[in-house]
Amino acid sequence: MKVLILSCNTGEGHNTAAAAVSAALTAYGDHPETADALAFLSDRMSDFISGWHVRIYRRAPFLFNTGYKVVERTQNGSDKKTLMARFFGKAADNLAMYVKKGGYDAVICTHPFSAYMYTLTEREHSLGAKTAFVATDYTCSPTVDKSKLDMYFIPHESLKSTFVSCFIPEHKLYPTGIPVRAEFYNKASKEEAKRALGIPEGKRNVLLACGSMGCGPLKELTEELSEKLPSDAYLTVICGSNDKLKRRLDKLKLPQNVRILGFTRNISLYMDSAEFIVTKAGGLTCSEALAKRLPLVFINAVGGCENYNRRFFVEGGMAAETKGSVAELAVKLYKSPKRLEAMQRAMDGVFAGNSAKNICHLLHTEGR
Repeated sequence: MKVLILSCNTGEGHNTAAAAVSAALTAYGDHPETADALAFLSDRMSDFISGWHVRIYRRAPFLFNTGYKVVERTQNGSDKKTLMARFFGKAADNLAMYVKKGGYDAVICTHPFSAYMYTLTEREHSLGAKTAFVATDYTCSPTVDKSKLDMYFIPHESLKSTFVSCFIPEHKLYPTGIPVRAEFYNKASKEEAKRALGIPEGKRNVLLACGSMGCGPLKELTEELSEKLPSDAYLTVICGSNDKLKRRLDKLKLPQNVRILGFTRNISLYMDSAEFIVTKAGGLTCSEALAKRLPLVFINAVGGCENYNRRFFVEGGMAAETKGSVAELAVKLYKSPKRLEAMQRAMDGVFAGNSAKNICHLLHTEGR
């Protein structure tokens, strides 16, 4: 099967999910290709939207949260020609030409924008490929309600009612989990991981990260945690692609048991080494932690879809959050091994297995 995966360059989560599905399809014997859906408007427009998304996410998260709420109120399943429909509809001719030329049997969308864009394209051009949407957050995100695809791969059975309330027919919903890279489905022991990463023997590692963009109050949390964590703790701070943040942290006078990293390809191993992770509630980060059975302490850094991710994990007993000091909550959890074990057991009951493989199997056997 020849498959086109349509992602968007607005944060790495959607691209990470696309890469996970692509790798699983390749292993299955299919022929996947991945494209940035926004580029079918124009490369310049894709860069513009992606660039401003990163700026707002890092520097003005309240604007992202406000914008999300505004768009969320338009979830009505309407097919009317809105401003958004006219905007995304401009990509229809370019996208249709690309799909026809590529001879794709299926199209998988890992972003709400690409799902809506392909819906508009299919309506105008009747391309006939099997279509699917992969949710990358623990909710039905805005504009998904306006898509009309064959299959919807969602994070968990309990979220079916949420998608049905957003006008997605229940028979099109498949609770596969959110796909993450294959390495997250394998787990090394804590001691093996710590040895591989050079974390001193006898130390318990706490992971602090805030998504691929390194947004949120990481500097303040690094300082607080380095002061408040017990002497047997080791703190690993991952700044992601935020080089400015890493430079700021590198200038701090921090204890020897604090390690500051920029972008790393070893996040899977760092998760294996950790007692828990202090992080914002990105859909992919939560799903990677779920695959690793790694408890979470949430930073309320962005809002929007992440409010729903936090709710899913906190209400499920897999994560902790507070309106007070995140650092104090993390220290309290560090000293509560029984609570950490209970959070891991809760994750056992939610984990859906290898989500990317689930999606591949269903794409071949279900729908239409």
